[in-house]
Amino acid sequence: MSLKEIFEDLKHISEIKKCSFCGCNKDTLKEFAELADANNEKELAEKALEIETKIASQQKYECIGCNPCYPADISNLLFEMDDNDDVEKEDSCSSLSCSCDTPKSKNKWPIERGSYFVGDEKASVAINTLSNTELPKELIKTLKDKIAIVGYCETENIGVEKIVKNIISNPNIRTLIICGNESGQNMMGGHFSGQALLSLHTNGINEKKRIIGAKGKRPVVKNINKEQVERFQSQIEIIELIGNNSIDDISQNVTIALSKEKQKFSEIEINGFSSDEIIAQNPQKLLLDKKGYFVIIPDKSEHKIFVEYYANSGELLQTIVGEDASSIYYTIIEKEFISKLDHCAYLGKELTKAEYFIKYDIPYRQDKALGELIDE
Repeated sequence: MSLKEIFEDLKHISEIKKCSFCGCNKDTLKEFAELADANNEKELAEKALEIETKIASQQKYECIGCNPCYPADISNLLFEMDDNDDVEKEDSCSSLSCSCDTPKSKNKWPIERGSYFVGDEKASVAINTLSNTELPKELIKTLKDKIAIVGYCETENIGVEKIVKNIISNPNIRTLIICGNESGQNMMGGHFSGQALLSLHTNGINEKKRIIGAKGKRPVVKNINKEQVERFQSQIEIIELIGNNSIDDISQNVTIALSKEKQKFSEIEINGFSSDEIIAQNPQKLLLDKKGYFVIIPDKSEHKIFVEYYANSGELLQTIVGEDASSIYYTIIEKEFISKLDHCAYLGKELTKAEYFIKYDIPYRQDKALGELIDE
């Protein structure tokens, strides 16, 4: 398909009500604009950004798990075109919860998925804004050509691991600026991811992979080893600005770091990055839950979701009423009206769709469970 044909598809997709409020569609339009601009299709890029801006102004959700997801199909196509044409573009991950992420090349940096924006991967400065989730968006606008990566981190374990892996896999990065408000500092046994990063850099880890001196709730980094931690300690200098959310102050420190003109760190092979990925697939067989089944009826006029609980014989056993998905599925689980994990997953998905119908007027129809029904 040509870029013009893809744009026409995106334009039609954006006219679909549910897609006009969706982050998946917004992100895909942005991807298209970047690819179009890189291929000198300036007019198409501008038109795509106009639609993207409109959707951003009225966005109501990141992703609601539609099947099919039209923007995701386009996004995958754009990824293939970009990969084949070797066109460089900004790589950003705006949401871990979205199920429509573009596939990631195995040889591409950053190697870890997460909540970040990539600038110039050959730059020597990385920035972490701790619990300030909005600051990375502002910093990438002004510092895109001066920094390698900027993102936030709210946990003292998995979040720290991802930062370490992304930094040591890029020998260009020699400075890490830690800024923004500390995470979980007002919580009993909070996360303190900033303090954990500082402790890791200064003290390393013990034999149980606990960060020495970290005061967070669970500062244990199970997915990095001592060799990787030592590389992290040697490779970077940390500029500590915890509590500082000033773009001017952070930018000034980026300038100071760049003025030191540190040489690229040694490129050595660091083991332990890879983990096997399981390709998700739909079930081939469906085994009924012995506890029964559910019919979901959202009522917009009453702003409530009614869930009728039936025995497999067809007898109505109970009706559960609630205003949101979580309270209903919690009640169903607590009452032991459900016994199979796949049934729980299905119910959660359907209840969320019903909740979106009530909140955003997205048409709801209960989907049948996946797989071919078999007798036990």
